[in-house]
Amino acid sequence: MSYKFHRVLSPAKLNLGLKITGKRPDGYHLLKSVFCLVDMCDMIDIQITENGKISLIEHNQAWFYQKDLAYKAAALLQEHTATKFGANIRIKKLIPSGAGMGGGSSNAATVLIILNQLWETNLTTSELASLGEQLGADVPFFIYGKNALVEGIGEIITPIEIPQMYFVIVKPEVHISTKDVFTSLNIAQNNCDTKNNISISELITQRENDLEKVARSIYPDLEQLFSELNNYKNEFGIPVMTGSGSCVYFTFHDKKDAEHLANKLKMKYNTYLAASLTESTVSNCA
Repeated sequence: MSYKFHRVLSPAKLNLGLKITGKRPDGYHLLKSVFCLVDMCDMIDIQITENGKISLIEHNQAWFYQKDLAYKAAALLQEHTATKFGANIRIKKLIPSGAGMGGGSSNAATVLIILNQLWETNLTTSELASLGEQLGADVPFFIYGKNALVEGIGEIITPIEIPQMYFVIVKPEVHISTKDVFTSLNIAQNNCDTKNNISISELITQRENDLEKVARSIYPDLEQLFSELNNYKNEFGIPVMTGSGSCVYFTFHDKKDAEHLANKLKMKYNTYLAASLTESTVSNCA
């Protein structure tokens, strides 16, 4: 039997503020951040196969497809449920890699949600989130698919309402290692107790990222980008890094203002214009 491809969009996220609030004995850092879904999406096509084989077709990334989180997600779900089915997965990337926008985690969550439906494995959303946690700290957020306050190492997710916002996002020509950023973070200087008490509204309005200073110190190209983008801060507000980088964004409540800055920046930088989403369409498939 031949199965058709099912197409779905896999959205990115931005961190509207990110505070490091502690560190566990196992070395994992604790955080408090508002995760905001945005309408920058990868396109994923998924086709069931009956031979049990999982393949990432037309895989154009720098790494072997077996290391891709989307492939790992499919293999994990297959192993966990003992389904006889396999899948062909095709991903058209728009979300930049190594950017702090959660593209790989979003792809993994999308694959788990859609294959759970197509394979009729019937796991609940919370069961999918538990599987996703094995793949990466951001995966459960994308499985629940709603804007949220995220705490702990990413496993404590509280859905919240976020006002409509627009973002101008700049991607420098640098791929940032999340591991390198966290390794360089000096937790002793982080004033964790105070940051634990920061409110959701303060995270959203201040949009301060504790990882930004560290990333800028170890990646000169990122520091140079901030130096240049700060020329626009009086007119358009302060540029902020998302996640562990490397993307930097400006925030707007008026779309025309965002378009105005995007038109200025796109002549020199890899520039994206995005809008906040209230929820992911993928989560509605679960």
